[in-house]
Amino acid sequence: MKKLRIYILMLAAGLLMIPTSCSNDFLETRPTDQLSGGEVFTTISGAWGALNGVHRSMYNQYNSTQAHGGFAGLYEHIDFLGTDNLFNSTASTWFLNTYKWVDHRNQKSGTVLYWTNLYRMIGNINQIINNIDNIVGSDNEKKYVKGQALAYRAWAHFMLVQLWADRYVPGGANSQLGVPYMEQITYDGQKRNTVAEVYTKINADLTAAITNLEGYNRANKSHLNKSVAQALQAQVALVQGNWSQAATLANAAKVGYTFMSAAQHLDGYRLQTNPENLWSSYVQEDQTLYFYSFYAYMSHNYNSTVIRTCPKSISKELYDKIAATDVRKGFWYPTAVALKLPEVPPNGVRYNYMSSKFKAVSVSDSRGDFPWIRVAEVYLIEAEALARSGKEAEARDVLYLLAKNRNPAYVLSANTGQALVDEILVQRRVELWGEGRNWTDLKRLNLPMIRTVGPTAGQGAHVEAYCAVSNVPAGGSLWTWMIPQDEIDANPLIVQNP
Repeated sequence: MKKLRIYILMLAAGLLMIPTSCSNDFLETRPTDQLSGGEVFTTISGAWGALNGVHRSMYNQYNSTQAHGGFAGLYEHIDFLGTDNLFNSTASTWFLNTYKWVDHRNQKSGTVLYWTNLYRMIGNINQIINNIDNIVGSDNEKKYVKGQALAYRAWAHFMLVQLWADRYVPGGANSQLGVPYMEQITYDGQKRNTVAEVYTKINADLTAAITNLEGYNRANKSHLNKSVAQALQAQVALVQGNWSQAATLANAAKVGYTFMSAAQHLDGYRLQTNPENLWSSYVQEDQTLYFYSFYAYMSHNYNSTVIRTCPKSISKELYDKIAATDVRKGFWYPTAVALKLPEVPPNGVRYNYMSSKFKAVSVSDSRGDFPWIRVAEVYLIEAEALARSGKEAEARDVLYLLAKNRNPAYVLSANTGQALVDEILVQRRVELWGEGRNWTDLKRLNLPMIRTVGPTAGQGAHVEAYCAVSNVPAGGSLWTWMIPQDEIDANPLIVQNP
């Protein structure tokens, strides 16, 4: 198989850095002193190496913080702000201040430093985009590198504008402050584009990415192909309320992908080879993630303090909406205390409704190939977009394909209007539990965050002493993350969020 090198370009330092070995199968590395910065963009293999550095950066540890285990860590922060993923204990405090709606509103917290992490990635991506056309090599290979870089740039800005700006209002002017859309390599601070401008640029990058990635056959699912770019643009269209575009793109993105089997569901959503994965990190055996892996916090079987003392649970309110014949109901254990669950670490505490959806490699190996986009989400995007655009029969048909796969007893929905949309949204909450969609969905839909509160832990309810916040009205400044103080201090053009 063709081998590629992996390089991470650190724009802030102006240096070329090489991480730990990335793959025995398709990547190879060489020491820093054997590669000059200019060499990366003089050959197509150098450009591929830089792109593979971006793939690797999706699960790097950032800021020397366990809770910054790559961008899956960011998805954990997003999920813990929501309604459906709850703490059973405060024995482990990782993510606890996010759960309490504190850290995202603190400009000095580690959580908001994901702003810096995303812009660091964008800086590296821009080096690829701005240099790739001038190197010697196959035009097709240059297109494939550039297409992936453009999709990454769009994804990173999409994450930024969803978190650090007020929500996009479908049909509105969206002249509120967004985030700086970085397209050039510069050390100068930039002002914030409007939300409307950011989304225009995101869509332009994704449209170009789709064109460039036509015909690209990737080495594995950590690479971004045309279907990934289409799925990303479908996500964006859903936020913007562009129902026709969302449905069309989602329909195109799902071509060639199949649903997983019941056995694959129970395997723990950890393998990039899962047939449902459009885009998933590929973590090799020599890329040990230790205690900063997503699976070190969200699995049930890895032997970490977090999992032994504070396993996470689904809310009973959502669990009760899942049909008894639905394979996904088996992810959670409403009577976990009375059961001897397999694979729980030695001395691990059990709480009712605890999750087994995500599974680490073993009790001593926290690796897992995090699924950034799965085909199930694409079906749900298509169904929601069709329902909201009045194509209810088509929406029910699309929903049926997914729901029937999960629940053999499911029958074609007879719901119409808001009831149909609500059914799709419940399916979305169940399907994407723990995958970083719950809170951003509430924000895009302008819904309040309402947690069901109970008096004691382990009953499938949020304990008010742990979560602190159980009811946040829709809209307002609490739904917008604070920009890191370091950015405010260094960039005179940046305006802080209220």
